[in-house]
Amino acid sequence: MTEPVALKIWDDNPSLVDLLGFDAVVGPIVEAIGTADVDPLAIGVHSPWGGGKSTVLNLLEERLKAAGRYVVIRSDPWQYDNHEDVRGSLIAEVLDQLGSIFDEDGTIKDRITDLVKRISWTRVGLAIGKGALTMQWKPEELVDAFTPRGRSDDKSMAGFKRAFETLVDGLPNTDRVVVLVDDLDRCLPPAVMATLEGIKLFLAVPKMAFVIAADQEMVRDSIAASLGESNRSGAFATRYLDKIVQLPVTLPRLTTADAEAYIGLLLARTEGATEAQIDELTALYSTRRHQGLTPLLGELGGLSWQPPQKILNLSAQLAEGLSSDRLANPRQIKRFLNAFGVRAMVAASRQVTITPSVLMKMLLLEDLHRTSFETLAATPKSERSALLADWEAWGHGDEAAIRPNKINEDTHHWAASEPSLANPDVSLDLYLDLAASLLNVRAGDDTSDAVIRLIGDLLGPSTAAREAALTELTALGETEQRTAMEFALRQGRRLDDLDVLFEMAIKWADKSPSLVDLVINAGGELLRQLTTGTVVNMNGADLKAQYQPTIHRLAHEDGVNSMVAEAARMEIESLNGH
Repeated sequence: MTEPVALKIWDDNPSLVDLLGFDAVVGPIVEAIGTADVDPLAIGVHSPWGGGKSTVLNLLEERLKAAGRYVVIRSDPWQYDNHEDVRGSLIAEVLDQLGSIFDEDGTIKDRITDLVKRISWTRVGLAIGKGALTMQWKPEELVDAFTPRGRSDDKSMAGFKRAFETLVDGLPNTDRVVVLVDDLDRCLPPAVMATLEGIKLFLAVPKMAFVIAADQEMVRDSIAASLGESNRSGAFATRYLDKIVQLPVTLPRLTTADAEAYIGLLLARTEGATEAQIDELTALYSTRRHQGLTPLLGELGGLSWQPPQKILNLSAQLAEGLSSDRLANPRQIKRFLNAFGVRAMVAASRQVTITPSVLMKMLLLEDLHRTSFETLAATPKSERSALLADWEAWGHGDEAAIRPNKINEDTHHWAASEPSLANPDVSLDLYLDLAASLLNVRAGDDTSDAVIRLIGDLLGPSTAAREAALTELTALGETEQRTAMEFALRQGRRLDDLDVLFEMAIKWADKSPSLVDLVINAGGELLRQLTTGTVVNMNGADLKAQYQPTIHRLAHEDGVNSMVAEAARMEIESLNGH
């Protein structure tokens, strides 16, 4: 067997090089900023978590600065999410960066100093409140908040905006001031609203452009949550966002061909490729992409350096497996490559030899279909070959083949993918022993900050935030979902009312059935703390048959709240047709 490919650990930082073919997106944005048709202009760059939004902002900043006619300002509202006045922090950040860029121009510096002195930011935030949405201002509060220090005129919001417009209009050699807003979807709902209000009410003047990178659905949910839960809040949130963002741009999901090229470019660096050689590969990729040629890293003969064929083969195999299992976004690809590299190094240190392609396939099974992986690992060594042969025959759709016992339905594509693990030349025993020993270690405390934030939203007061968190959590691989569910159930036990915990856990298990055992076990452990709402949710679930033993226990065991027991008996009767 060949030695594993040497891999590095990839950071989660956005790229400064276009490894994703985003030039097709960045070009039109630059062109839109360069026209005066809409002035001021707000552009939304939309994609789910990990889709490459920050990379697009980096590429956009580089293009705009190279043009020489634009002032580019970066803003990350998430960094001051917990400030008392997010609007003020945003506006102060814009003014501060303008002051740094034009620090040698006395007139501009004086105007900026005047603007900073004009507003007591906290009082502005309190005065505005939700007035930005309803337009129901309290005039006396606004006059006080916007009273210029040392002046007697311009005692209004328009006064500040006019002064800011004068400042921007007087910036020398500047066609536009472009504010790049990143990570807005990571903010809590009040900070999302405050940022959008700061842009719309204070900074949106001629020659200003804003590029807001965020998950559009998360931003809409935050707007709706800020408005309070109502039947109209969702529709209003959509209209509100549409009024702020004139040009929405959605980043395309990576195709299998794009993912293959992206992985190939990442892995090329592990083979010692220089930045110049990576640039050459990237240019080839871009050219072939525009010409519609695949593979995108093909016909490499004219290059000064070529990645080894083993890298290209592995990239193709990884891309196929990742794309088919919902991992086709840049951040998740990097995370998988990190796990792949660490596992390869651990295997080598334990004297376990495994080819990269087999390791890739096994790690996909472990990460995305953990219960099926555990079934394989628990199968006696003498029976594994037969299990794999039956599994792959079912995956290939052989007429007489049936899905093996305790193997998930959603492993169908995985079983049919290359390489074949039923091949007599493939020995998995040592690797399975190693991987099984690592599962317990990994499951102990492997909850990322992002997942912790999602669990907080899942158990929080906002229905919109809960549903948005559930959507993100169910997009994770099976292993990560299982770890996240375990974390949620541990955290939820501390709540006085378990209604929300089990409502969301039951919904989650409906979308990811392999997690239902965790919900059932938690329900059994917390039986006497369950609520009538949990009984109704269990009986209304897609997997309600799985919860019937718990409902029967609630109906008949001593110590259960009488109302909960009665609700359980009523649900049992309804199932029996009484």
